[in-house]
Amino acid sequence: MKIDERRHLVLPVVVDKVTSKQDGKDVTEEVVRIYAYHSPLSREVFEANYRILAATKSALAGKGSHYLMSSGPRIAALTLKDEGKKDAAVRGLFDSDGNPDDSETKALFAEIKRLTTILCPGANGWDMLPVDVAINQGKIDAEDWEEAASSVVFFTCHYAMARKADRETVARATASILASSITSLAPMEYVGSLPSLTQVEHTRPAASSIPS
Repeated sequence: MKIDERRHLVLPVVVDKVTSKQDGKDVTEEVVRIYAYHSPLSREVFEANYRILAATKSALAGKGSHYLMSSGPRIAALTLKDEGKKDAAVRGLFDSDGNPDDSETKALFAEIKRLTTILCPGANGWDMLPVDVAINQGKIDAEDWEEAASSVVFFTCHYAMARKADRETVARATASILASSITSLAPMEYVGSLPSLTQVEHTRPAASSIPS
């Protein structure tokens, strides 16, 4: 049972700056080339990980709203890893070398990745790829995913911890901080709503020569 499977997070992963002439002037626009489509954690996964999700949210919010909104999305995943180690130590979970056994946190990250689909341009329109496949095919790189995963963790800490009556508001407010959106559409339906991309746009350049 999903917390609310109709509220999916759609996150920009690769954004290019494109400059064109409009009325004789150079106009620069940001164009999203690749998205991440993420479905919320199941109730069972939330209940198994509520301690570190709550601790992560608290740690991010503990330094004030400005810190939360400006730095939170960038460091949410790192904070979750730290809180996972602390939680394992408190619970007496250690590996053979005496280090905190944070395997449960690693499992949570794996589930977040499983629930995320990369939407990227392909030869016949938009492709829907698992994260690892998108990385292996060069559609995104490891750093792209790390940044996206941190944003997903930030979203999850707030959305999953919200009361049922507040989830709609929390989902949209958190997505706004991430410059993202919330959709009730299934992945295939959402892909159908995206604009068509030209063949030139199918391959992400290694380095853009377009001036910003």
